[in-house]
Amino acid sequence: MSLTGLLFVFAFATGCLLAFVRHPIFGLVAYVGAFYLHPPSRWWGQGLLLNVRWSLIAAAVTLIAIAVHRQRLVQPATPFYRQNLIVGLGLLILWIAVQSFWALDPQSHAELLSYYLKFAVVMYMIYRCVDTEQHLRWFLWSHVLGCFYLGWIAYSSYGGGRFEDFGGPGIGEANAGALQLATGVLVGGALFLAGDKRIKAALVLIMPIIVNGIVTTISRSGFLAMAVGGLMFNLFTPKKFRFPVRALSVLAVVLFLMLTGDTYWERIGTIKYRGAAVEGVDTGGGRLDIIRAQWQMFQSRPMGCGHMCTTVLSPSYLGESFLVEGGRASHNTFMTMLVDHGIPGVVAYVLVALWSYRRLSGLLKTYRNSEGFLPIFFPAIAGSLGAIFIADMFVQYPKLEARFWFLAILLVLSGWAMKRQAEAAALTDESTDIRRQRTIEERGRQPVHQDARYDQQR
Repeated sequence: MSLTGLLFVFAFATGCLLAFVRHPIFGLVAYVGAFYLHPPSRWWGQGLLLNVRWSLIAAAVTLIAIAVHRQRLVQPATPFYRQNLIVGLGLLILWIAVQSFWALDPQSHAELLSYYLKFAVVMYMIYRCVDTEQHLRWFLWSHVLGCFYLGWIAYSSYGGGRFEDFGGPGIGEANAGALQLATGVLVGGALFLAGDKRIKAALVLIMPIIVNGIVTTISRSGFLAMAVGGLMFNLFTPKKFRFPVRALSVLAVVLFLMLTGDTYWERIGTIKYRGAAVEGVDTGGGRLDIIRAQWQMFQSRPMGCGHMCTTVLSPSYLGESFLVEGGRASHNTFMTMLVDHGIPGVVAYVLVALWSYRRLSGLLKTYRNSEGFLPIFFPAIAGSLGAIFIADMFVQYPKLEARFWFLAILLVLSGWAMKRQAEAAALTDESTDIRRQRTIEERGRQPVHQDARYDQQR
């Protein structure tokens, strides 16, 4: 076993032990670390570390630690299973299970079902482990450091062209890696704004590596996701913090321009062709044709035909020139949900998008005049979810785990806001009762008028 492998095992075991001894958040951090480091896909993870289910072990340890520390954890305002988002996720998982009876690719569909069951567990872990602002910071730092590791892999391994070798579950290829790193940039920006001098100094060293990782992918969807995420970060920033956010955004743009070159902008510039066929230019053409074919697939199977249905059916709906190795995958998450899971799937997708927007808008009102870490960090959640939903329009991300991380954090923030509102209302009611009682007591101490005494004697 290599030295790197030994260090990973030591750090992983320490996190699991601390989950039992101190708090389950350490198990969650170990889970995120295993997600990014992912020994099976690294040179140092070959051999003894190859076949170990590290994420599964971390999840099991975290769940047991939650049960052990149940009385010590801060109780959420609403139980996890009663959240509307979780009820909807449960119904979607049930529908995916029912679809197993007619899925055209049973193996891929069974894999998707296992992913969504895992995502539900991970959301529960985040919902219960992140019970204080400090624990939220630790979780966010684990995410940013994980993105730094991906960026370092790109920095040390990049040899030209599009970097497609990030490794890790579902984030190895260029587009998914770029999107994952984009969320890391947004979260890192929030940590920078809220941090002290040491935090800022550390992030000054970390952020260029993450941004450079995005550049090496030369991903058009990643570029658009980063741009929209940055805009949403600014739009959802409370007024009190808008000036430093604007200044940081300008610095981020300057850094990005410094790291990019002609090759990058030549490919990004093809966005203006909107997928039209141009000889000698990779415009991502054919995607509109794929969407038209997917609409026809949906019309013939309105209840969906299981995961990877577009790939299975594409030879019957697309010409030979569109196919790659005998099939063509979807390039749009919305259409993926429509074709794979039919009407229930696309309804679930739209409802999640609407739910996210409503929760974000409500929190913006809550944090409008607030101070502290949460109002500074909140725009990063808005920007990250915005980046993911925009990237959905160009790549299929039904199994993107980061989506469920940020949805769970949004649940946590909403729960904290509800608690604070309830506490403020209780204090208001209490002060009202105190004032009413004082008024009654003061009236009792006032001298009785002469006529009133006479009336009382009569």
